[in-house]
Amino acid sequence: MLPSGYSWRLFAALTTTALIYLHQAQSGPIRDLFKNDLESIPNSENLLKQEKQSRVELESALAHEARGNSGKALSMHKDIVRNYPLSSAASTSQFQIGVLYNAAEKPGKAFDAFQSFIENYTGDPAFIDALRYQYEIAKAGQKGNYKKMILGVIPRKTQTSDLLKWHGKIINNAPHSEYAPLSQFAIAEIYETEKKTAMAIASYQALVDKYPSHTTSAEAQFRIGSISKREINRGSQDHGNITSARDAMEDVIVAYKDSERAEQARKALAQFDLIEAQRLYEIGRFYENQKQYRSAVVYYQKVLKFPGSKYVTDAKQRHSNLLLKISPQKPNNAQSEAPAPDQPKYTRLQSLTRKLRFTKDREPVPGPPTGNKTPSSDTSNPQS
Repeated sequence: MLPSGYSWRLFAALTTTALIYLHQAQSGPIRDLFKNDLESIPNSENLLKQEKQSRVELESALAHEARGNSGKALSMHKDIVRNYPLSSAASTSQFQIGVLYNAAEKPGKAFDAFQSFIENYTGDPAFIDALRYQYEIAKAGQKGNYKKMILGVIPRKTQTSDLLKWHGKIINNAPHSEYAPLSQFAIAEIYETEKKTAMAIASYQALVDKYPSHTTSAEAQFRIGSISKREINRGSQDHGNITSARDAMEDVIVAYKDSERAEQARKALAQFDLIEAQRLYEIGRFYENQKQYRSAVVYYQKVLKFPGSKYVTDAKQRHSNLLLKISPQKPNNAQSEAPAPDQPKYTRLQSLTRKLRFTKDREPVPGPPTGNKTPSSDTSNPQS
């Protein structure tokens, strides 16, 4: 008996579609269903019988679901998929397998069931629904809503490797769907939580590059800067972190000027200026303690570019004092162009070689001292 409201016209259309698949069976995906026994591919007469029988069994499986007999329903849906893979009921049963596993809080099996549905029934109207289920399963695992038990006592969240795999499959299943950028953002968040800084930044950047207009892109761009800022706050002496953070925040202001993060990015840039001023001041103090006064003057001069820094006043005074030490005559302007850093003596040949290496507008400036730390002197009080 066919389901109530079931249209013979729809039945004929489904049968015709199945017959077309059969015609292409020797080279298409249908062949894979019967790869171990090509002789078992049903003919048109058997196909019609299977279609009718599968619908009867599907009705029964759905009835068991309605009565709360999930175990029996799950078993019947699996039988339908296995026994009638060419029927119109097979896709419905495959979808319901995922639904039942998800309701039973078996996220791995649920995700895989929906993955089988997506791979085998791409044109099914429920494709997007299956994708939505997959995303919700992955996000629930990320939040710890799904918990496994170790020895039946200790709860354990879904493994990170599973979460990354799930979100990756969602992106591959439908890279232009609404869930792809959300999964890309989730991947970046997972790496950030795991303190895998480089992977987190790369994943956030991938989101910005692939989906620049998505609502999460502004947040992703801001987080690139925030991660670099955290490294600076932890005491990192890598100047690249400041550069990376500054570039990211400037991109937020330019590309996402109307976002909520734009104002926060402006405040972050002001903080980076203060951090940069302190770094330059400490390098200047280091060279001054080493009696490399010309080099110290260069860095004190750079500090003066950040008027909001607490180090400006002391840097300006030390800059002026060192100019007096270097030259017997007091300069007319304490903030005049600083003399060139201390350089070793060169022979004429070395001098010519050096001139070729640098252009006229690129005066060599001494870099910061090597090593993980800048000057050992205490710079908490600029006046010391």
